[in-house]
Amino acid sequence: MIRDVILQRTDSNAERFTVLYWKADLGATVEEGDELLIVEAEEEKTALTVQAPCSGVLVERVVNEDQQVAAGDILGRIESK
Repeated sequence: MIRDVILQRTDSNAERFTVLYWKADLGATVEEGDELLIVEAEEEKTALTVQAPCSGVLVERVVNEDQQVAAGDILGRIESK
């Protein structure tokens, strides 16, 4: 089953975020809770880690580094075990 990696809402007041970099390569096996990518809250310049929602294989990166995203956006997809 394919699961979306979604940027969850945070306690931050920021509405927009920038993808700084992906920590997981396409095709990488990940475990639930592993760090997948780092985003930065634009207004606060605070870095946040996005974790894998499940175990499986990272099969798609929907967004690229330096791309703008918002809470609720799909960032990638994992094929779960």
